[in-house]
Amino acid sequence: MDFSNIQIDERTMMSFVLIVIAFYIGRQLPRWMAGVPYVKPDVAKAQLDQDPDTLVIDVRSPSQFTGKDGHIKDALNLPLIDLMGRIKQIKADLAEYADTPVLVVCKTDQLSARAARILRKNGLTKVAVLAGGLKAWKKAGQPVTVA
Repeated sequence: MDFSNIQIDERTMMSFVLIVIAFYIGRQLPRWMAGVPYVKPDVAKAQLDQDPDTLVIDVRSPSQFTGKDGHIKDALNLPLIDLMGRIKQIKADLAEYADTPVLVVCKTDQLSARAARILRKNGLTKVAVLAGGLKAWKKAGQPVTVA
């Protein structure tokens, strides 16, 4: 196809640029709001190997956690919906993990960002999100447990 005779006016180009910017901001907003570091899978694996006390919290649903995609070994399944609904009840339990490194995981990293923000606001000081989530973890060749 020959596109050489297509003309794009300034208004169309500006609209396109604004749409791209809005899409980018929409994707980055949870990350900015979480206020915690994002850790790449290889760095997270090294952290887990180096410090076995690191708490991995997987915020996916129980069926996803035990499903075909599996989960990171020794991860605690605390679905985001449960975390949001029960934060007042579990806040005291979280206090014992205040200085424990915590890695929050979901399928991509969008839900993890929300969970990390909740955990940080409720006393956990060393919270990080697995960048790209379990999807990136598996793509990097890191091991999962299928239950």
